[in-house]
Amino acid sequence: MRLPPINATELPGPTVKPFARSIYSPRTRASYATYRLFYGEEPPTLSVKDQVAVRMAERIVEQRLKPGQRISEQSIAEEFNVSKAPVSEALMLLEYTGLVESAARRSAHVAPISPSDFDELQEYRGALTDVVFRRFVERHSPADRAVFRDYLEHLQELVSDEARAFEFIELADRSILYMAIQSGNRRIARAMCPLSLQLLRYYTAFVRTPTQRQRILDWWTLAIPLLEQRDHKRLMAHAHESRGALVSEIRDALQAAA
Repeated sequence: MRLPPINATELPGPTVKPFARSIYSPRTRASYATYRLFYGEEPPTLSVKDQVAVRMAERIVEQRLKPGQRISEQSIAEEFNVSKAPVSEALMLLEYTGLVESAARRSAHVAPISPSDFDELQEYRGALTDVVFRRFVERHSPADRAVFRDYLEHLQELVSDEARAFEFIELADRSILYMAIQSGNRRIARAMCPLSLQLLRYYTAFVRTPTQRQRILDWWTLAIPLLEQRDHKRLMAHAHESRGALVSEIRDALQAAA
């Protein structure tokens, strides 16, 4: 069956918003992979290559394709009833994003995960996030504060719902991307979107317990007032402490699984 088109807007209704602004809404129905692959500014329509990339990215992040698993271009082309050319281009895009390895040599496989890879990704994101937090604290508007209140409200709704655990993790991660895009440094925002996809793989696999989700919610509950007060120093101290605890748990789980 041919790939269904990706709509340019959310579901019809009186409050329809452009799909390209999906990251601005905590309750978006758009694909979480799409606005990460296209830096929050995806085009109104996506090419076949882009649609394949989005769907493969989702399968990788959600662990439906396992780390190290071989990806057959021919199988994908047959499944979606498309030629191999856009499939090859899609895999090369995912290689650039860090989800796939060796796509150009036609022996593509899902990028492996490891404690060392996780540590590098976290170090990179931590350095970028420190800049994002500082800039966002200085620049944010009342509209930004309203968006974050919506994020917090939605996180509170999801935290105890085991069936929606991935949605909770994705939403918490997306809020960081929102800050990056609103920070005023487009280079950092563009770097953090594909980085987010790579880290979502780890969060999906190793942030599983209600206690972990509650800790993330507690972090945002305390962080939002600090943002509104523009208290950068306390926000950073709070962020480093909370991030360190979660990173340690994921690293321990990775080492235990190795």
